[in-house]
Amino acid sequence: MGYSKEILLEQFIQEYIKLKEPIGSEMLKNSLELKISSATIRNYFKVLMDEGILIQPHISSGRIPTHFAMKNYWRQKININKNFKILDDKQLLHQICKKHQIFLLLKEDISQKLTQVLNIENNFLILVFEKGKILLDYQARMEKFLQELIGLDIQEIKKIAYQVMANTLLKKINYLQNDKVTYFALEVLDSFISCPYYQDLFFNIIKGDIFDKCANGILFDPIFPENYMGILHDGLQQEKNIKMLCVGYLTADYETFYEQIAA
Repeated sequence: MGYSKEILLEQFIQEYIKLKEPIGSEMLKNSLELKISSATIRNYFKVLMDEGILIQPHISSGRIPTHFAMKNYWRQKININKNFKILDDKQLLHQICKKHQIFLLLKEDISQKLTQVLNIENNFLILVFEKGKILLDYQARMEKFLQELIGLDIQEIKKIAYQVMANTLLKKINYLQNDKVTYFALEVLDSFISCPYYQDLFFNIIKGDIFDKCANGILFDPIFPENYMGILHDGLQQEKNIKMLCVGYLTADYETFYEQIAA
C-alpha cells in the first residue's frame, strides 16, 4: 500500500496505544512490517515533529504523540451510536475497566415530562410530572419561569436549572428522580480528588451530575485534566435507556474497551 504521513501517523498512534512507550523508526517498521525504509519513516517523523504532532522526549529515544495528536485521533475514531448496548455483567465490566484503566459511569435515564405547574394560593407551587410531584415555596418569578418549562423532559429541565442556578429546584428534582448510578474503576479518578481544581468535577461525576452539565460528545481540557479525556453518550442496558461516561488517559485503548463492554 502507498503511505502518506496521515496513514503512518494513524499506525504510529495505534502502536503507541498498544506499547505505551516511545517508538523509533526501525521499531515501527519491524512491528508493523512496513514496506518502506526506516529513513523514509524518519523523514515523516521529522515533518510530524515540525507540525507539533510528535515529540521526542530524549535525543536518543523514539517519538511519542502529543496531546494534540491524540485528541484529533479520538475525534476521528470515536463515534458512539446512541443505541450502543452494554453488558449487564457487573463483575465483567469491573474487570474490563480495571484492565484498560478506564473509569465507567452508568446512570439510568428516567424520562418524564412536566405536565402542570399549580399555584396553591400564592403559598406553594406544585410541579406535576408524569411520575411524581415537587413542592416549592411560591415566588412569582419562579412560577412564570416554570410555566415556560411545561412539556419539557425532566433531564432538560435539570440542565436549564443548572444554567440559572436554581439550586432548590435541582435538589427536589434529584430527589424525585432517585437516579440509579453505578461506576467502575474509581481509582482512575484518584488524581482528580487530590487536585483542588478538579475536586468539584470528581463529585459531579460520581453523583452523575455531569450528565446535566455537559452535552454528549468527547470531552477534553479544560473540563478534564490535559492528559485525560471523557466520552459521554446515551446507551442501552437490558433495553433500559442509560447515560454513559468513560474517563481515562488520552492513551487508553478506547476502541478495544468499547468492543469488550458491548453486549
